[in-house]
Amino acid sequence: MNNAVDIQPRDTFTVVTKDGVAQVSFEGSHQSNAMSNGRMRALTGILRELEADDAVAAVVLHGGEGNSFAVGGDFHEVSHFSGGDEVDEWIDNITELYVASLEVTKPTVAAVEGYAIGIGLQLLLTCDYRVGADSSILRMPEFKVGIACNFGAFMLERSAGRSVMQNMLLSCDEWPAEPSLRDGLLHRVVPAAEVLPTALARAAAFADYNPAAVRNTKPQMNRDYIQGLHVLRDNAKRSHRAGFASGRPQREMRRIVGKA
Repeated sequence: MNNAVDIQPRDTFTVVTKDGVAQVSFEGSHQSNAMSNGRMRALTGILRELEADDAVAAVVLHGGEGNSFAVGGDFHEVSHFSGGDEVDEWIDNITELYVASLEVTKPTVAAVEGYAIGIGLQLLLTCDYRVGADSSILRMPEFKVGIACNFGAFMLERSAGRSVMQNMLLSCDEWPAEPSLRDGLLHRVVPAAEVLPTALARAAAFADYNPAAVRNTKPQMNRDYIQGLHVLRDNAKRSHRAGFASGRPQREMRRIVGKA
């Protein structure tokens, strides 16, 4: 395996490849790591490039030093939606990001510090192995914001079961690290300073597996997941068009942004 370190800054992401492990850090944004349309498209492209790169045997996603993993959509952008074609483009970008992550036929590891909310939590759930800080917080607050949670409902039920999905969506409560570990949203919880080293160590161990074995198993692991997201895409567009047409999500997002 190649021992060289390859560092490639790519807009708001930095990709560092060492010993076959590609570390994708979310950089160049506010420490909350909101996911704008542009950032989602950029990350989708990076994931597809890493899938095609034979020098990469495992991938780690990390929010960057001192940052949350990702707090969801960019309210500065989404609060200007009116319930038209811009909603369809947004849902397409979300879907393609999740599918790109699930189509990586190499082990993917998430390193979570701070918050993983909404789109951030959903992106987290596309990863094969999830390491969280003992101070990390997971949350799916879409109903309080005033928007539907089609993808979140589907992904939470697959990952944590129906009861957890119902509780998380309807309560909009925060899920601290230990409940997240108990419910299967995280696979391991460590002190914040150990999150990235632990994730990189797990990825290095996974990278030592026979790549042919992993490459030919992961499509079966994720096939139904990917198909489900494609089926949900049109429903999500209709749901979010209706939500944004009401004007309520925009008002709530502007209120939240004003308090930030």
